[in-house]
Amino acid sequence: MKNFSRTVILFIVFSMSSFVASAQQNGWEVIGEKTVDLDADHDEIIVTAFEGTFKAIKFKVLKAPIHVKNFRIFFGNETTENFEINRDFPIGFESDAIDLPGNERIIKKININYRSLNVGRGKAVVVVLGKH
Repeated sequence: MKNFSRTVILFIVFSMSSFVASAQQNGWEVIGEKTVDLDADHDEIIVTAFEGTFKAIKFKVLKAPIHVKNFRIFFGNETTENFEINRDFPIGFESDAIDLPGNERIIKKININYRSLNVGRGKAVVVVLGKH
């Protein structure tokens, strides 16, 4: 059992490392990630101004599937933008690129509203990628 657990952990770490490397090669960078609480229905991902400005974002879901209802982006100039998604995200699914309104924008945080598709089978990890 111990070896199985180690193997699973190593697989997850390797998968996430490969995902990050692949994303960076395509001009995308990880700007935040959150292990979401599948007993809850929303979470917040903080993005700092240090990350810079972005013209597009996308999401990837790891470890457990979720249904994303919507997300709200809070920008550095105190405006917000709500995006209705209403889509299931299976494990490993990556969203299409979502162009941000206006010119490149500083993102302060992202609120995600979701529901679990896999109650009792682990927590999902939502990775947010940004493109400058």
